[in-house]
Amino acid sequence: MSVGGAPQRILLNGPVKSEALLERALLASSLVNVDSSQEVEVVRAIAQRHPDRTLRVGLRVNFALDGLKRSRFGIDAEGEELATAHARLAEKGNVAVEGLHGHFGGDRSAASYRQRTERMIGLVDRLFSAGPPKFIDVGGGLAGPMPEALRAQFKKPPPTYAEYAEAIATPMRERYGVGPDAPELIVEPGMGLFSDVLEFVCRVAATKTIGGVRHAIVTGSIYNVKPTLNTFDMPLLVVPGERAAAPACRWVVSGYTCMEIDILHSGAHTDLAVGDHVVFANTGAYTVVLKPPFIETAPAIIAVDANSTMTVARRAETLDDLMTTYPIA
Repeated sequence: MSVGGAPQRILLNGPVKSEALLERALLASSLVNVDSSQEVEVVRAIAQRHPDRTLRVGLRVNFALDGLKRSRFGIDAEGEELATAHARLAEKGNVAVEGLHGHFGGDRSAASYRQRTERMIGLVDRLFSAGPPKFIDVGGGLAGPMPEALRAQFKKPPPTYAEYAEAIATPMRERYGVGPDAPELIVEPGMGLFSDVLEFVCRVAATKTIGGVRHAIVTGSIYNVKPTLNTFDMPLLVVPGERAAAPACRWVVSGYTCMEIDILHSGAHTDLAVGDHVVFANTGAYTVVLKPPFIETAPAIIAVDANSTMTVARRAETLDDLMTTYPIA
């Protein structure tokens, strides 16, 4: 809402939401996906305080999926807790339980998304006996477009959007059809949509050879490139400085922090030297929000439009920006 989004189109997820946040969202007609039995009671209390308002909620569900460790999010659907939560909310006349939400990480395959969609449909049949709810939300975690150098690092090739659509929409269409009474299908593909819209650019500050291994130390860190600390080597492009070309060899590219885990690429075969710039692709997921104020502040973000016009979308963070939150002399 603070950045101009229509509140009725906002979905509020997460395992911990303050009562103040819940009340603000619910009274603004946002959709709140309830994550626990404790949250159920908070919503009931808000409904009690505002009997003239209809509060829109969903239930985040948790169930076992083939080959995956059980998630810590949502309400367990394999006992009576989910049915109890649904009943506790539904008995409040001004609480509208509009659907179910299921977000599970760890398996991006199309088969997994089909399984979770089918399980969600089964839960809907169990809980919404009077007819389908307004929505079924199958969450996110979908893979998006990526260079072949990154795609090849997956154990199985990531599905395309068309393959995800087939896996998710087919069981929905088979069960509900496509008429106006069918539930709205909600998908949250944030990472899949935004991963390839950002590139991170840094400079080679130093090179060294240790134990026969060539190291390039750059002015970025793992938090700028893959802050979830995954094991993928993000595709990179070297933009040489004013130097002569040299034979390509294998380089470990690492960052400016004092942590041994600060490895941006475990072995790039390229021509590299001090002063070169390195461009890392597919850095749009989480890097903006998870970059900590550790050693260096957050860099500027430059937006480039279709005409190659550049605009500062976010200026570089400064030490003064960080210190304004500390009320000390």
